[in-house]
Amino acid sequence: MNILFISFEEVSLSRGSVRAVAMLRALADAGHRVDLVAPLADLPEHPQIRVVAGSRNRPIRRRTMRMHCMRAASRGSYDAVHAFDEAVFFAVRLSRWKKIPLVYDAAHRFSGSGGIGLAGIWRLFPRRLQRMEAKVLGQATVVFSSCGALTADLMGIDKTLEIEQVEDIPSQSLYPRRAVEKEMLIKRFGKRPDAVVVCCQLPGAASSLRDVLMAARKVIDAMPNAAFFFQGAQYEQAGKMAESLDIAARCAFLSPEEPEAFLSALEIADAIFMAPQRGGRYIHPLVYTLLHAGAPLVTVHDTAYDELLTDKTSVHVLPSSDAIAEGLLRVAQEPLFSLAVATEGQLLVAQRYTCSSFKHKVRMIYHRLSKAAS
Repeated sequence: MNILFISFEEVSLSRGSVRAVAMLRALADAGHRVDLVAPLADLPEHPQIRVVAGSRNRPIRRRTMRMHCMRAASRGSYDAVHAFDEAVFFAVRLSRWKKIPLVYDAAHRFSGSGGIGLAGIWRLFPRRLQRMEAKVLGQATVVFSSCGALTADLMGIDKTLEIEQVEDIPSQSLYPRRAVEKEMLIKRFGKRPDAVVVCCQLPGAASSLRDVLMAARKVIDAMPNAAFFFQGAQYEQAGKMAESLDIAARCAFLSPEEPEAFLSALEIADAIFMAPQRGGRYIHPLVYTLLHAGAPLVTVHDTAYDELLTDKTSVHVLPSSDAIAEGLLRVAQEPLFSLAVATEGQLLVAQRYTCSSFKHKVRMIYHRLSKAAS
């Protein structure tokens, strides 16, 4: 099939959505010809993927993206249009115009009490947005969802929907090898640490950044040669806080635009801490990467992750510095317990959330779509 893939978010392993990259790779590896339109597109070359519009450095405007989409649709012959998240509200018009199937890869619900809304004038007309979202869902030939909560939210709009739930995958599977050497990461601390901890703060995390740094302070008091990697949007602010707590020499801060350094840090980690977003309804794709890492995962309990983060696959703690430090010290000082937790996490990912299973599901769904269209 010839597919026009539209995303209003960056499609990049360093800054964009891992799911969009995985979906593109799955379609291309299945033999489909994919034309991509995105504000930023930074992908490894693939003979089946052509970037119609999308800069590597400077994002293009949505107006320009729409123009490129219209031009590509008028010149080319497409069998389907694949819209990622918010782009569906524009893609549905292309689908009607060219009379081709619309595939909607949903990441959120936009309307209703749990919806994230749309920017601009749509915030003034919530009921109209709800009607428009219901109309888009009704016109989509295929609707993808990434987790059970999102599936339930979309079914709440239209109970007649048939939703294809295809969960996210670990980002390690999208990198053929690590470009960042582990020894270079260790050199940031001067000498080889006795234990390495990787801390991840999701946007709007339940534990404050200061609580996590205070927990690091307590772990370093108990294990002076421990080392911490911090990854998240607040990494610059974290550096200043670490200096005030006198632990800056034992901490390294990774930019969100250093994904390969982050994955290399996970490979040498003895423990991982994740602070999930407060009140989040959907599973953040990062959790699959952390479970696949091979180190025990310590996390603040959140009901959105109950299916993945059980007592077997993770260590649950309260969102306080004392509780976080206690959880990290436990996994550092009890190697057999840590090994059991890490192994269960890797086993869960290997059984249900591999790149090959993701590609197989996408390939079979598009195979059915192709047969129905022919």
